[in-house]
Amino acid sequence: MKRKYTKSALLLLDIQNDYFYKGKMEFRGSYEVAAKAKKTLDIFRKKRRTIIHIQHIAIQKNAACFISGTYGAEIYEEVMPLENETVIVKNNPNSFIDTNLYDYLKNNQIENLTIVGMMADMANDPTVRTAKDLGFNVQLVENKTAEIV
Repeated sequence: MKRKYTKSALLLLDIQNDYFYKGKMEFRGSYEVAAKAKKTLDIFRKKRRTIIHIQHIAIQKNAACFISGTYGAEIYEEVMPLENETVIVKNNPNSFIDTNLYDYLKNNQIENLTIVGMMADMANDPTVRTAKDLGFNVQLVENKTAEIV
């Protein structure tokens, strides 16, 4: 019996400068998470799979981090998107809320998602749960939990 081929994508969630040394929301463990993300990213690039960078931009008036146009809101250099990779901007912890992520995945017939991100409880969890609820097969890359310093 021939196995059905399904398309896969990597979602990199919120791997942004504000989480690193001297950032507005510095995390203990951020470099370990970034290293795991880079390793996974390299595998997807080598296999020429779809890669989607999710970038959080704060829209609240008194936001302390991820402020549009700042260095802190930029994607961390170790996982910087290449020209052919998609960047989706979000303003909420859940990457599916008020973004075109779902439409992008469906339009590109993506069925399998590998997800790696910075904050397990704030961004990873709601994105993974929504992806599962929407019928995607999800693999969460295990990494050290990043904690606020």
